[in-house]
Amino acid sequence: MKFQAQDLLELPKFKTALEYRDKFTFGNEKLDSILKLHLDDIIGIFGDTRHTNTFLTRLVVRSLLPRNHGGADAKNVIVIDSDNSSNPYLYVDFARRWGMHYKNVLHKVLVSRQFTIYQLANTIIYNLPNSIHLHKPNLIVITGWLDQFCQDPYIRTAEAESLVSQIVTALHKIKNVFIVLTSRMTDRQIVFPALSRIEIRAKKEFDETKLNLSIYNNSRLKKVSIMEAELRID
Repeated sequence: MKFQAQDLLELPKFKTALEYRDKFTFGNEKLDSILKLHLDDIIGIFGDTRHTNTFLTRLVVRSLLPRNHGGADAKNVIVIDSDNSSNPYLYVDFARRWGMHYKNVLHKVLVSRQFTIYQLANTIIYNLPNSIHLHKPNLIVITGWLDQFCQDPYIRTAEAESLVSQIVTALHKIKNVFIVLTSRMTDRQIVFPALSRIEIRAKKEFDETKLNLSIYNNSRLKKVSIMEAELRID
């Protein structure tokens, strides 16, 4: 009996444990083809607050979707808002676009606002572990995490670098949670541990805004451009 090559049984395809972990996606093919985001990952999103907030809110709401709809079936999300940028109306907008009840989304997004550098550092280093134990989030967001350090005219660079290093060290100790940090782009250089990150630079083109993204992931740089409107639609 002769068999054609296509009739032979293919070898089974195995997946690594990494591939079976909860995945976090933006629901945008250009981004998701570059970034493979899982629990225990930490990523920074840098750019104008308007744009980082859109990226972030899309990611947060999408994480609450069931896994078979592209989400991570997250039970809760903790948002530490240090730049007063959290926008409940944007959460509602994305929730409605994906057929989710907006009250359920808002109930699962737990927001804490911090107004000083020292409040922020204390919350992350000392209070956050207890909040994780209580609420069991799959995703933690810290908005404007570098902005306060750059805006405070009285803090010394060495002190700022020390606090930032302590914060990042504390975040790396957190397990089974995906962490996202956002900040505005700044000319002031603060040395801090390297992170995978997205840098957003907006460019106006006629009546639309084009977002040029520099994505640093696994020590590699990839660039991609998307229109701002793409982030606000499915």
